[in-house]
Amino acid sequence: MKKLKYKTIYIILVSTIGFSQNAPKNMNDSVPNSVEIVDSHLDQFFDEGEDIVVLDEIESEIIHKDIYIIKATEDRPYNILLSCGMSALPMKVPENVESSEFAEVMVLLPKEWNLNYESFNDERNYWPLRIIKELMMLPHPNKTWLGFGHTFGHEDDDELAEGIGFNSVMLVHSMELSDDFTEIKLENDKTINIYTLIPLYKEELEFKKKNSAMDLLRKFDKFGIEEIVKVGRKNVCE
Repeated sequence: MKKLKYKTIYIILVSTIGFSQNAPKNMNDSVPNSVEIVDSHLDQFFDEGEDIVVLDEIESEIIHKDIYIIKATEDRPYNILLSCGMSALPMKVPENVESSEFAEVMVLLPKEWNLNYESFNDERNYWPLRIIKELMMLPHPNKTWLGFGHTFGHEDDDELAEGIGFNSVMLVHSMELSDDFTEIKLENDKTINIYTLIPLYKEELEFKKKNSAMDLLRKFDKFGIEEIVKVGRKNVCE
C-alpha cells in the first residue's frame, strides 16, 4: 500500500507527522504498532489499484497512531478514514460488559470531500481526522474503553469545526460495510472491532444521553440519515 507522509504540527491533540515519500520512521521500538495486522486485513478487500494513503505518525507515545485514507471509487462513492494503532493494546473494558478490548474507528466521508494535504489547514476539512486522532489517544492513558453507543465531544459544546453544526460523534456498528470488514479476527481468538463514527448535533447528543444509542439510530432510520457524513443534514431531534 502507498504510504504518504507529511510534516506539520496541529495544536489540538495531534502529534508531529512527517511529509516525505521516503522519510525514515522515528519512533521508539517499545511503542506497540498494529500496522501489519490492519494492513493485512485491508489486503483482503482492496487491490493494488486502489488509492490508499497512510498518514504515518513519526513520534509516538504509548501507541503508534496512523490513519488510512481509502479513496472513493465509482463502485464505492465514499472515502474511508480508518484509524490504525489503538488496537495495539487492550482497552480496560469492565468485567460485566460484553465488548472487545481491541478497537479501531473509522469515518465515511462523501467522495467530494477534499482530502488533499493542503486542505488540512482548513478545520472544516480536517476535523474528521482530528477526531479520530483524539479518540485513539483516549483509552490507554486514561485506562478506559470505547464501544458501541459511546459518544465523544467537547465539554463546552462547541462545534467540531466552525459552521458544520456537529458537536460530537457516536460510535456505532457500520451500516455500509460488512462484518467481515469491521471485525478483524486475531490469532488468539480475539477480535478488533472497527466502529464507525456518526457526527451528532447538540440536541441529538442530549437525546441519546436521555434515551439510548438505539433510540437515536431508530430516529436516523426514520429520517433516512446515512452513515456517510453529510454536513448540513437534518437534525432529527429539533
